[in-house]
Parts: sequence; structure tokens; C-alpha cells
Amino acid sequence: MTMRGGTVRPCQSRKSHQGVATMNMFKKVLLGAAVAISTMGSAMAIPTTVGGVTWDPDYPIDFSSSSVQIQQFIQPDGSLRGFGFVSTMNGYGQSQFCPGCELTFKFSGYTPIVTNGNTTTYAGGIVQIFRNDGPSTINPNDPTTMNDANTGLGELWLSLVGHELNGATLLGTINAVEPPNLSGLGQLDVVGGLAAANFNTDQQVDGSDLSFSTSFTQPFPGEGISHVAGTGNFFGQSIAIPVPEPTSLALIGLGLLGLAQVRRRKL
Repeated sequence: MTMRGGTVRPCQSRKSHQGVATMNMFKKVLLGAAVAISTMGSAMAIPTTVGGVTWDPDYPIDFSSSSVQIQQFIQPDGSLRGFGFVSTMNGYGQSQFCPGCELTFKFSGYTPIVTNGNTTTYAGGIVQIFRNDGPSTINPNDPTTMNDANTGLGELWLSLVGHELNGATLLGTINAVEPPNLSGLGQLDVVGGLAAANFNTDQQVDGSDLSFSTSFTQPFPGEGISHVAGTGNFFGQSIAIPVPEPTSLALIGLGLLGLAQVRRRKL
């Protein structure tokens, strides 16, 4: 049949209707996929778990973590090292954010550059947080139960290095010697670990990933300020990394497969 005036050939009309139907089907599949993906993202936002450690990225002051016990050593060359126990994370206690496990950390490599009055500027620095399974031998209320041997065990959960700001990665202040009162402020960049993608956000001062503060007031017998116990805090911003659920991915795949079959039948 030829086209005359407003007359449309039947074969062209059928193809036009088939194209519209296929396009409508395609739009529905895309809409369903978008809804599924957005649902997956929101479902994973609160809370998130990485390597057995759970926290809430939507916590009002995300990210906030504290340590009720840290030990710091001033080495003969003036550099700093030590270890600690993570006791809270975004409002969760240790038994909540790490059930059946514990987070400990070690720090080292903070080298003094210059001392001005009672404040020393440090460069460098490495902080590594480890997740360890099994019974803990650390009593958070007793600093004498924590040592080099029972910290830094298990998987490397987060690896950080000092972030230099105005020539310093850490400012350490000796407020008093007897009894000791030491404090520190610094910033860190994420460089590795299981949770690296969740904390590599560049949202702290000068584009660093985490800031931290420490306070030491308890000397070990005969050690003075060279070996002290205290507390500390990590501050920053974390993000959830949505992981599509297998069921949702399968539904999206079936929808696309169905669209392909419809298209083949129409052709």
C-alpha cells in the first residue's frame, strides 16, 4: 500500500507502535532499577559495617571516637610512640561497635622539629588501627593491662599518616611536669586498611581526613613524662559505601533480560 495524502502504510504504523511499546518498557525497567538502587543506598546508610566493625555515618557528630586508655612514650631522641584501645565510636560502646572483637591502635614516628616555650612541633607520624577477634586481655579501666604485646593485633582496619599543617603534623604541649600534664593536637590522612574508603573524605582541617586530640596525666612509676597514660579522641567524617544486594541485582537483571526478549519477539 502506498502513502497518499494522510494515508500511512500499515507496516510503518506497526513498526511505530512497536517502537513506542519497546520504549515504554525500557523506561519502566530503568525506573525500577533507579528505585531499587536508591533503596539500596538508603538501606545501607544506617548503620554500616566494615570488617566486623559497625557505626552510624549519620550520627549527629560523625565521626567521633574515643579511647579511655592510651600510653605514650617519649623516646631518647625525643620522638613519640605508643598504643591505645578504642572504647567508643559514634555513640556505640565497644560491645556494640565491635561485638566479639576489639580495636586497638599503635602510633610512632612523630619526630620533634622545634620547641617554643612548652610546645613542641612534630613532623611525620604513623597511626594504625587494628581489629582483633577473640577474648581481650585488656581492661579499659586498668592501663597496666595494656602493652605492646596485646595491641596492634589482627587485621589492619585503618592506616593513617600525619597530615602536615603549617609545617607540623602534631603540636605537643607540656602543661606541667610534676604531676605530668601533657596534651596533643594533630591531623591525619588515610592511606589504607579495610575501612579506608569510608574515611578518606578530606573533610577535616586543610583537607585532612581525621583530627585527633590527646591528654596524659598519669605517670608510670619512676617514668615522669617519658611514659604516661591518658585519653584521646578521633574526629572526622565517615561515609557509607552502598553494596548492592544480590536479590536486587538479580531483579534488575531479569528486567533487562525481559526487555531484550520482548524486543526480539517484536522484531
